[in-house]
Amino acid sequence: MSSPPAAPEQRPPKRPKASPFEPGPELKPESLTKFTLKLPHAFSPGALNCSKVAWGSSTASGTRTIYIASAQHTYAVSLGLGSAEGSAGPSVVQGKEGVLVPVNAEPLLVRREEPLCDMDAEVQCLSSGTHGGHQVLAAVDSVGNARLLATQLQGAGSGGAADGEGAPGRYLMRLDAPSRGECGWTGLAVRPLGPEAIETSGDPSAAASSSGLPPLELAVARQRMRDVRVYGSGELVRTIHTLQGPTSLTFLPPGTYGGCGDASAGLLAIAEEHQVALWDIRQGERGGCVQRLGVGSGGFPIYSMAWVTAVATATAASSGLGTGAGSSVGLLAVTGAERSVVVLEPRKWQVIAKWPGAVKYPATHMAASRVAPGFMYAAGLDYELAAGRWDGSSGGSAGNSNSSSGGHGRAVGPAAFVAARNEQRRMGAEGGGGGAGEALPAADDMLDGSSRAGLSFRGDSKWLGLALTSLPASGAAGGAGDKELVAALSLSGGLFVLQAAASGKGGETCN
Repeated sequence: MSSPPAAPEQRPPKRPKASPFEPGPELKPESLTKFTLKLPHAFSPGALNCSKVAWGSSTASGTRTIYIASAQHTYAVSLGLGSAEGSAGPSVVQGKEGVLVPVNAEPLLVRREEPLCDMDAEVQCLSSGTHGGHQVLAAVDSVGNARLLATQLQGAGSGGAADGEGAPGRYLMRLDAPSRGECGWTGLAVRPLGPEAIETSGDPSAAASSSGLPPLELAVARQRMRDVRVYGSGELVRTIHTLQGPTSLTFLPPGTYGGCGDASAGLLAIAEEHQVALWDIRQGERGGCVQRLGVGSGGFPIYSMAWVTAVATATAASSGLGTGAGSSVGLLAVTGAERSVVVLEPRKWQVIAKWPGAVKYPATHMAASRVAPGFMYAAGLDYELAAGRWDGSSGGSAGNSNSSSGGHGRAVGPAAFVAARNEQRRMGAEGGGGGAGEALPAADDMLDGSSRAGLSFRGDSKWLGLALTSLPASGAAGGAGDKELVAALSLSGGLFVLQAAASGKGGETCN
């Protein structure tokens, strides 16, 4: 009689690949608020990857201003976040699978931003930032017409800037499209124009503006027309004709990690469907495309890009990543229909990290966390917004492909929630089925979703934009770090505002 076949030898579990970056702090949610916005007309849907929300300035009373766009108009919304920003402890409500549940609130004031209203077509993109003592708000419609509104900040100068709209300290710049083509997605990116770049352009008049507006560089992309127009101080510098329709664009910062060794000007990154093209706009009309990187497999288009700064480990620094142990590394992150966050290093033109399965459906919007650089926010077509680690510092995959969260590859929850779950599991194993053991399933329902999806919450309709801004340090003892606000706008008029903060150090793994 033959002996039974030997059982196949089990393979040892794969060890998680060591991350080339320092884990950094964890990301801890502190509050999630849903503001219901009521406009004269229903929100216009926009393109799939439109960006109709941008943060504005804050006041001493704790009121925050945020800009939203609908149809041909732009609105300024005042939010009362003073109580949330000054709260001592977290006020987060957790639902099933650890999904954050928002608290309903009403905005303080909604008013039209008249200089940016009545544009020729639907506004597709808003961009806001502080440049040279001015709060700059830029908008572009689906035809390609752009408007730039600069408001002088209090205490930034002795006198008011010139203004075309009659209000002191405000300046409006109109940049009309050279030709009217088919309406579609349009995007823009703004960055300050440094003195070195002004000298390179050969236009001394660009160094000063009679209006007091700081010299700015603006890039406007039109998907249907397959072109990108670059403006310097209001003048058209050059027009880039892309091989495929652009779907996203961003300026890389000046310096080595922005792709330019002379630190005078960074490159312009343009997403052309499934690839990223890096352009040196100093080349004028002589070309200037320095590299094309194929990112998405299978031709999946890219919908969003973000610049992120990480800290290299000693091992990674020895292999050429960064200038030494603990040095900062500038990276370009992209996401799109592939549902993954792919991180590129512009200096070596290669992919160095990937967060697979960030969301369940195509990711249309993305933003990099500033207080916890190892985390990335990604918004998908299924109304989900999730934050997880892109750098792989959490170890192996902790996701479940059958979960409603889509199986987040390297996303881990806040350290406090993960530690509480592990402690309950230990107590349940030691108790042998009583007391804590009976409460274990309920705890798993609350915490397992957090371990899969990091921080996540769901909207009520399609996302129209994602914006992030930093808050000053609280100054409290115990190493309280900076905080950040993340705003997500939905088609039904819901404005979700998440306040998050850095908490401890990363690197904890959930088993």
